[in-house]
Amino acid sequence: MAEERRLTDFARVINSDRYQYTESDIFIMEHSEEREAVFDMYFRSTEDNGFAVVSGIREVVKLVEILNSTSEEEKREYFSKIISEQHLVDYLVKMKFTGDIYAMREGELAYANEPVITVKAPLVQAKILETPLLNIMNLQMAIATKASRVTRAAAPIGVSAFGSRRAHGFDSAVSGTKAAVIGGCTSHSNLVAEYKYGVPSVGTMAHSYIQTFGVGREAEKRAFDSFIKYRRERKANSLILLIDTYNTLKIGIKNAIKSFKDNGIDDSYEGIYGVRIDSGDLAYLSKKCREELDNAGFTKAKIFLTNSLNEDLIKSLKQQNACVDIFGVGDAIAVSKSYPCFGGVYKIVEIDKEPVIKLSEDAIKISNPGFKEVYRIYDQKGLAYVDIITLAREDGDKEKFLVGETFMTRAELDEYKCSTLREGEYTCKKLTRTYVKNGKTTEEYDKLADVLASQKYYLESLEKLSEERKRLEFPHRYKVNLSNDLRELKYSLINKISEELNEEEK
Repeated sequence: MAEERRLTDFARVINSDRYQYTESDIFIMEHSEEREAVFDMYFRSTEDNGFAVVSGIREVVKLVEILNSTSEEEKREYFSKIISEQHLVDYLVKMKFTGDIYAMREGELAYANEPVITVKAPLVQAKILETPLLNIMNLQMAIATKASRVTRAAAPIGVSAFGSRRAHGFDSAVSGTKAAVIGGCTSHSNLVAEYKYGVPSVGTMAHSYIQTFGVGREAEKRAFDSFIKYRRERKANSLILLIDTYNTLKIGIKNAIKSFKDNGIDDSYEGIYGVRIDSGDLAYLSKKCREELDNAGFTKAKIFLTNSLNEDLIKSLKQQNACVDIFGVGDAIAVSKSYPCFGGVYKIVEIDKEPVIKLSEDAIKISNPGFKEVYRIYDQKGLAYVDIITLAREDGDKEKFLVGETFMTRAELDEYKCSTLREGEYTCKKLTRTYVKNGKTTEEYDKLADVLASQKYYLESLEKLSEERKRLEFPHRYKVNLSNDLRELKYSLINKISEELNEEEK
């Protein structure tokens, strides 16, 4: 048991597919392990073909910290049990990450084919990060992006994420809750997420709590009275009563009102009080409960609606004018239920400063070569207008948009779709940040500890998108273009391979 606890963190680093170590063995035998490689993590599409929300960068960088701080003895203890090639074990136990990690910050809005993370490091160091990195990013970006959809559907009504029991394991529940908060959820229920990320958890009560007091009207009333009494003694700031255990309108709401009155709760109460409905026709029941509460003088009482909600059901409830102050959403967010596989990939784009490319008969699978950065261009209204993926540059060698001059940007697949942005009519922001340099974390990494700051950044970024690009169905397509030099590089490599194929046919 002690051994398992000691190796738990390091196991996250080696949570890998076998082929990455098989390849690393070959690289070492070929004396290629120290060649400088650049890998990009990006995604090819989202549920609605719109944007995704970045989450998981902190946990990816944490892998480097774990790798570099784990002793050689512990590494050997682990690797010797799973790798038979002794020379590979000897190399791995001494290996530390000495490269660089560049990424968009958590809470950023990212689009298909943009490098969300770029790893620049000796080949084996970069290679073994593939699976653990994708494991983290595909989970967190799926959940953060789904949370964004749900919270946008609910706005301006808040959403509480409480799907831990439906999440796919412990790590998924905890880091998924973090991702949900970054994606816009106003509260959550997970205790470990509160402990780890410092974002307070909230909770109401379960049906089983009420059932432990017995069956029927009087049992439920005793459950409510006890809940209010002891939660007030502990100065809890939330008193939400679950009212659908037996009958929402004939028993539950009436017991809730009586319990509030009997225990001195009214609109002068400084905390939050109200009821939760977890079954039935939520639109109808919420309206009836609102009437009952208002007629009893509880105009500030909140109504919390739950029960397998997602963005579509939430939109429907709003269209029906349901009386609701907060939505509780579980598995729709916790497992990104309608789009559970995010589909991020990790592709090599450069080796020893020479760009490489992957071709495919599927155009979507053709990679963008070279060591790259991403910039966002904003129009005169301050709205995001186009993202440009460009080759990374030295400070003295800049694209025109980096110095504010007039420039033209063209769609990659349609040369007739181009836009001219004139000097003084746009602003520019670099989305790519440095989180690890020469194996050491930077100040940017320290900023990721504040999850609510990442949520704030996400919400601010959302405000800089036009309404057409934020809609949930068929959002207006956002432009992601390649810089001129990247476009030329990409098609020069494609043409080179095409020429080789043509030679084969002669």
